Amino acid sequence: MKVLAVNSSARADGNTHAALEYVAKFLKEENIETEIIDLVKYNIKSFSFNEKELNDDIPILYEKLKNSNGLILASPVYYSNVSSRMQIFIERIGSMVKNNELKGKVGASIAVCRRQGADFAYAAMNYFFGIHQMPIATSSYWNIIIAKDKGDFEKDKEGLEILKNLAKNIAFMIKKLNSK
Repeated sequence: MKVLAVNSSARADGNTHAALEYVAKFLKEENIETEIIDLVKYNIKSFSFNEKELNDDIPILYEKLKNSNGLILASPVYYSNVSSRMQIFIERIGSMVKNNELKGKVGASIAVCRRQGADFAYAAMNYFFGIHQMPIATSSYWNIIIAKDKGDFEKDKEGLEILKNLAKNIAFMIKKLNSK
């Protein structure tokens, strides 16, 4: 079983990536592999009605998603919303989905903010899961981490507990949905 975790931060080694690594550690304990994708390392272009002309890495990422059991979307909060990379990912992947290909894959979102505005980002990512009939894994509170400078996510003790619970809930759901 495998989860694709998407980091939409402009920093591949910042708090958003670290939060995904933290969740991945607990998923590994549940025998679930996690592949972290740092969007900043990929060539992705804005939505177009003529997708074939874009010639970027989104089709590669979509194949990875189709071959996974779950998806974690993680975004830093910029101006009370997801990063532009996350918005592009959501729009582009969403436009590629045919025949309910994502239906039944477990979705989870993580918003990383300095202080405020995470609720809108958290909701924006969860809307993606809802429209694609993906059950949403939750935790003991909203999946929000308070962090500004690199490494600050470790100071948010409540946030770390939320991420740990989130990982356990993702694993539980994936196992239940994929049991025979």
